Amino acid sequence: MVSMILLFLSGIVVALLVLHRSGFAIGLIILLAWLLWCSGMIVGLHVMALKSVDDRVPRVDDLFGSLALGPAYLLALTFYCAAVSLGFALLIVPGIYLAIRYCLFAQIITDKSAGPLAALRDAAGLARGHYAQLGALFLIAFLLNAAGAAILGLGLVISFPVSLLAIAGFYRSLQPATA
Repeated sequence: MVSMILLFLSGIVVALLVLHRSGFAIGLIILLAWLLWCSGMIVGLHVMALKSVDDRVPRVDDLFGSLALGPAYLLALTFYCAAVSLGFALLIVPGIYLAIRYCLFAQIITDKSAGPLAALRDAAGLARGHYAQLGALFLIAFLLNAAGAAILGLGLVISFPVSLLAIAGFYRSLQPATA
């Protein structure tokens, strides 16, 4: 919960900096820096979720421990969004298929420090044979977060971490057992 509040506050600070008449170039640089920092913090949220699923105690400093993975996450997210958008433009079904096939890229970046293309490739491999379960999980997570957002956004304080934990748990269930 503290992690989400820090992420929210960082957005407010950036919005104030960019909206302050600093010029287009400086505003663009600040916005790009914020996107990279925020992406690293999102990876940190995934680290915290995976730690919780692994019966380890997540800490607030985990939120900042993965800032170096922010660019990989942002680039993978860009590729993912572009592919899914193109798929939706091609009659919706391809968009749903691509969204499900590559949806675990963030967990792979978090867990294995993979690059963007490797994370997308590995996500497709993990999804193989689990499309129905992944589709159901992400639909439920979407609906849960939409309901959380509908309550003036305050419900996201509960729905977003619950969604992250559910997705992290499913991701872990797809991992081969280790001795």
